[in-house]
Amino acid sequence: MRRRGGITGIAVACSFLVVGWLLKVILGGAIGGALSFVAMVAAFPLMPIVGIPAADGTVRTAVAVLASLGVWWLLGQVVAGRVTQRAVAGWREWFREFLVLGSGLWLGAIGSVLIAAFVLGAL
Repeated sequence: MRRRGGITGIAVACSFLVVGWLLKVILGGAIGGALSFVAMVAAFPLMPIVGIPAADGTVRTAVAVLASLGVWWLLGQVVAGRVTQRAVAGWREWFREFLVLGSGLWLGAIGSVLIAAFVLGAL
């Protein structure tokens, strides 16, 4: 678990990206695009920090994606370290701990985009 914790954290982030893509394909239109963007921000929570909703570009996107994947890897490793200190440690405990710590990232990233949209009058 300690060796695969970071990779599993990246896999969880990539699963959000796949869900966002599926939402865009299935729903389409403005609703599908909005839900897809929310899922993308959940997958790459550092996008708002580099200003992706307001400005885009290859360098900004690459920095946001690579930095976010680094954060997910680090979070997965921290969770693996915390979980393996217990007497009984399995992937169920890892996912439970990851959900608790990752929810702060998700709420912060998505919340910042929602607050910015509200302040700018988009909501």
